[in-house]
Amino acid sequence: MEKRFIAFCCLLVLPYASLAQLSSPVKPAPDGFWGVFSGTPDNDPAEVAQLSAAADEAEMQPPDGGGRVPVEWRAAVLLAVNHHPAISSSVATLESAGFGVDNASAGYLPAIKAGITSGRQQDEDSGQIATLGLSQMLYDFGKTGSAVDRATASYLRQQASLLAQIDSVIEQTALALNEVFRYTRQLENARKQVRALRDILRLTELRAAAGASTRVDPVQAQARVEAAEAQQQESEIKLRQARYHLQALLGQPVADRPLSAPPDLQPLIRQIGAKLDLNRNPAVLMAQADAAIASAELRNSKAQRYPTLSLEASSNKYIGDISRYQSRSQYQNVYLSLNSTLYQGGALAAQENASARALAAAREAVNSQKLELTDRQRNAFQSMKGLQSNINILSRRLRTITETRALYREQYLALGNRNVLDLLNAEQEISRAELDLINARSDLWAAAVEYIVLAGWAREAFSIDPLSVQGSRQTADEL
Repeated sequence: MEKRFIAFCCLLVLPYASLAQLSSPVKPAPDGFWGVFSGTPDNDPAEVAQLSAAADEAEMQPPDGGGRVPVEWRAAVLLAVNHHPAISSSVATLESAGFGVDNASAGYLPAIKAGITSGRQQDEDSGQIATLGLSQMLYDFGKTGSAVDRATASYLRQQASLLAQIDSVIEQTALALNEVFRYTRQLENARKQVRALRDILRLTELRAAAGASTRVDPVQAQARVEAAEAQQQESEIKLRQARYHLQALLGQPVADRPLSAPPDLQPLIRQIGAKLDLNRNPAVLMAQADAAIASAELRNSKAQRYPTLSLEASSNKYIGDISRYQSRSQYQNVYLSLNSTLYQGGALAAQENASARALAAAREAVNSQKLELTDRQRNAFQSMKGLQSNINILSRRLRTITETRALYREQYLALGNRNVLDLLNAEQEISRAELDLINARSDLWAAAVEYIVLAGWAREAFSIDPLSVQGSRQTADEL
């Protein structure tokens, strides 16, 4: 019975102990040979307390109305680009890739090493030998060159990744601004509908009080007013959500005031033309960089089959008792070294075959990326054409229903051959036509943004200079 009780307690404690272990930061184990005999080091309590105290909190009701959004849309997009942490991460990764190129290029330069050995030297006595050596690679059949090419391709890929991240933030911010503008117009339309229906309600109440109509008309009008008020409240909620989303992208509270009209993107689209250069899209550039990385790795794999020729020079000095047994306490060596791996159990052949397959896959990935990009660009282009045609139809419909409302109101008041339902329906048809027109125009602008982003012209459209994003200064021929 006692053993069962102990086992039951262990089962209860085990999950909590595992969670405590996972939640604690792991400290690196000792390096070197003696690390084999060392256990996992304990975590520093002060470090654990510091990490635990660094928890972030998110406010479910962000401050509203205290900020100041730039009236000009391009200024708002620039603010988001300079604020977004994903771009900061890409800039830091790009700088890290630049140091990777320097690291690979260092293989062309000589290496200078110094060291000292201590212990029994030959059969004479104990002592030390101090060594200063220089090694210069003379020819390695492309090992260093392929490593430099791989690092350079990785740097170019990270440049394209940074451009892709900038374009993504531009698109997100532009679409968020568009949604704020859309729901602002929708809210204005809803308020306008409520005012118009309330006017009809007052008119029906006056006619019912005068005996010109029954009490049914005010009841019907009141029901339509309440439905329009519910729609107005829904528009207010959507506008508030869109503002909070924009606030997250801009990194500051959004002022409760209308935005200016969005910039006209059609002149830039006409300048781009119907045929697009796929190589301007960062996704294609990343795929091409991946192919260049795979090509460099294949050349490096092939170079591993051949030897490396290097020049070696060293200066050695005996220190301690051993120096008494030497004719000279210091001596120098200069020689050519030729090193090669003769056999690795088939590892070189396997690595070369794997690199060849990776290069083939990377080249197909470039074609796949271009195919997908072309399809998305065509869809966006056709969507713009369809929305432009739809806007013309909706504009004519709005003019027609507006004239119809005026005729219905005249017939209701003067002739009496129209009932209040005709007036209410006409008013709602106008509101629906205006709502459809608002959505169509916003959808057209969103499709234009998508088309420009896919074409690789987003930075030009919103005057974003990638050379100076978040303090990143690259040379003009790099980005």
